[in-house]
Amino acid sequence: MGFASCVYCGRVLTAAGSGPQGASMAGAERGRKLPVCLDCRRSKRDRSLTMWLRMLKKNDRMRWERIAKYHSRKTGGQITMEVKRVERER
Repeated sequence: MGFASCVYCGRVLTAAGSGPQGASMAGAERGRKLPVCLDCRRSKRDRSLTMWLRMLKKNDRMRWERIAKYHSRKTGGQITMEVKRVERER
């Protein structure tokens, strides 16, 4: 059984989705499959990344802080750059 991290919050999950939080894949519409925990998948739904991050920053501080902390240690990448951009917004 392999392990992966959620591309949004960094939560470790099983690639097979058999862990307590399970796993889902995002980005399939663009031909990419990215591992996403079910909590992030359910929260994001069909919202754009920017709109979802803004909503979290305003309404779900705990999830937002987990995502911001995870991406603060990273450089580059579309998701990381967008998290940092939304973080700088007032």
